[in-house]
Amino acid sequence: MRGYLPVSVEEISDFLNSGSMECGPLYAPTIKFLTANNDLDEEEGEFALSMLAADEALELRTSDKSPGFILALEVSDQEIAEHGENYVNLKAPAAWESVQCAFLVSADGEELTWFATQEISSSLSQWLKA
Repeated sequence: MRGYLPVSVEEISDFLNSGSMECGPLYAPTIKFLTANNDLDEEEGEFALSMLAADEALELRTSDKSPGFILALEVSDQEIAEHGENYVNLKAPAAWESVQCAFLVSADGEELTWFATQEISSSLSQWLKA
């Protein structure tokens, strides 16, 4: 299952350096979400969840000019402690290896720019300056 984790750029840096991170809820396609949104196909559902994460990511910014971020994590059923309406909580800290990509959230929260995992470390110093 793919989950979307709103994070600050500092949290990305700490996560990358330590290799693990205690996560808050990850927006994810839970049974309750899929049932309530059965008119959405898989891609539309993933987009809706990523936009929920984007709204929260903007709240985590240190200033109005700093960017918001989302990390997409792939998690197994065995890693999940709790399923909510549109989120999951993990039993243990997430491993950096579960990160699939990052999204930079535009200032208005309407656009997401995708970054492959290989691009995160090379972009991090620029993101930290913002």
